[in-house]
Amino acid sequence: MRRLNLAMALVHDPEIVVLMGNWACQGLLGRRGIKRMRGQWDEVLGRSALPMFHPAYLLRNPHAKREAWADMLELQARLRTL
Repeated sequence: MRRLNLAMALVHDPEIVVLMGNWACQGLLGRRGIKRMRGQWDEVLGRSALPMFHPAYLLRNPHAKREAWADMLELQARLRTL
């Protein structure tokens, strides 16, 4: 799975990687714990990466939408600087 994620990232060559949920974080960062990692910028393959809650998690836990919105605003601010 990690090789597939890495291959897809290399093909698309993004400047920012958004990691949605634990599986994406484990696959590209090698660690889990999205509640602790979300909202903190990291680096994947030399690119900025932002772990965020998976949309399915937000459907099951509407109280987390406020944190997800804060993450989206942080992402928007970073995109505007590119």
